[in-house]
Amino acid sequence: MLVRRPAVLLGALLLLFAIFAASPVQAHSELRERAPAADSVVGEVTHIDLLFWTPIAGAEIQLFGPDQTEINVGETTVSDTGLISSVEFPALTEPGRYAVTHTETSVDTDVQTAAFTFTFDPDSEVVVASLLERPTGPNWVILAAIAGVVLVLAGLFAPRRSSAVED
Repeated sequence: MLVRRPAVLLGALLLLFAIFAASPVQAHSELRERAPAADSVVGEVTHIDLLFWTPIAGAEIQLFGPDQTEINVGETTVSDTGLISSVEFPALTEPGRYAVTHTETSVDTDVQTAAFTFTFDPDSEVVVASLLERPTGPNWVILAAIAGVVLVLAGLFAPRRSSAVED
């Protein structure tokens, strides 16, 4: 059966796109962005921020120096929205590769642990900006899914035009 209503077709396509693209949203608390970024070289870093697709209930972030000793970073905080976990610490002074491990508890109580590294080079001009200081913006995948549902419903419930030709 060929769909003759463009709104229904467009809505169905948007809905399919949202379903396939929403794999991070369907996961428990998929990581969206890191500051500093994984495998980056930075010249100034005094915090680690992790941005998630969906809210988390709690988190713990650990930092390990170039000699693999743990650096005291204090208590991990979670933003009011539950989308960002972060820790602050004094500016790094020892050049080298640093490892970050983080454990998050999602709102559905699933616990996930992951790790990444970055390199501190005091000669680098890269300053790690805080993810807390910028708006995270809307989740476009969810908005596309909602738009798809609305268009499908509009197409299904819109009055039909008669195809008969009147004399």
